[in-house]
Amino acid sequence: MEINNLGLLNSLSSIINSEKLDNIDYVLANYILRNLYRISNISILEITEECFTSRSAVRRFCLRLGYDNFSELKNSVTKLVFPSNLRYRDIKGYMSYKNHIKNLIKDMIIDIDEQLDSEKINYLCELIHKDVNVVFLCANNTSGDIMRFQQELMFASKIVHVVSTSFTKSDILKSLKEEDIIINVSASGKFAELSLEFVKSLKGHKFLITANKDEKIRDTYEHVFYISKHSISNDYLSIYGKYGITYILDSLSMQYLFLYS
Repeated sequence: MEINNLGLLNSLSSIINSEKLDNIDYVLANYILRNLYRISNISILEITEECFTSRSAVRRFCLRLGYDNFSELKNSVTKLVFPSNLRYRDIKGYMSYKNHIKNLIKDMIIDIDEQLDSEKINYLCELIHKDVNVVFLCANNTSGDIMRFQQELMFASKIVHVVSTSFTKSDILKSLKEEDIIINVSASGKFAELSLEFVKSLKGHKFLITANKDEKIRDTYEHVFYISKHSISNDYLSIYGKYGITYILDSLSMQYLFLYS
């Protein structure tokens, strides 16, 4: 699994949200997103003809996303690029789904509070407050929460970095020093698992927020902040990833602002 693939939707969404409609990167991103379900069958000839562009433009686009060429990009795409583990979800009617989710969220909050107590929240605040570069790593499905958290900390004059796209091409990660701090946020541990070797290669003190208690993952980090008493390797409804991370970061930002603003 190519680690950059775990930020692919963020990369494509950023282009769709920021580039002009006639910009070639927008045209290419739009075409790929409309045909994501069949990307493995799209040839370089098709994409250049349909998007009225050149092979060199397609390659520059792929480099922007963290891939060396279009073949590498399309061959790396799997269902893991989609948010909230949609492929596992049992689609229910509104009321049935609402009641089911409400009960799961109540249990989840109790579980998180028991594992991630005030002492650990304060420890995280202390780490973030250090006068070094602090970088949060995450995949597509939690990046929105972490970017909102990033903006909230600005009210306390604290700037943290969020890397959720093109990981291997990130200038921020390449420039880290031994004293800097990396906090990997991976509720189910899938991103932590797939990014393991990459994280090992980075400089800095490494911490993990997860519900996955796999020893292989744990040994890579100085400290792991567990968010569940269970080892959740497959959060199939993304309860912890979608709702739990929001709850944790909200608690963390409020405590940080209380302590340091």
